Amino acid sequence: METATNGKSQKSLGNIVSELAQTHAELWDQEDRARSKNDADVVQAKRNIDRLNQKRNDLVEQVDEIVLNSIKVTHG
Repeated sequence: METATNGKSQKSLGNIVSELAQTHAELWDQEDRARSKNDADVVQAKRNIDRLNQKRNDLVEQVDEIVLNSIKVTHG
């Protein structure tokens, strides 16, 4: 579910948390691949880990923003 805020479309907290869980699973898979004996696989896995870590950080920031906005609305 997406909600509109200030003309922008935002994902719901549940959708973001779900995407965060999926990102964690992908990250763990890439970390396993990074232990390969094949150097080319290791290089690709490390690049994927960098990309997924950034995605995870972005998702956590979205969660933080939603929670902080919720606290502001609740407590004025």
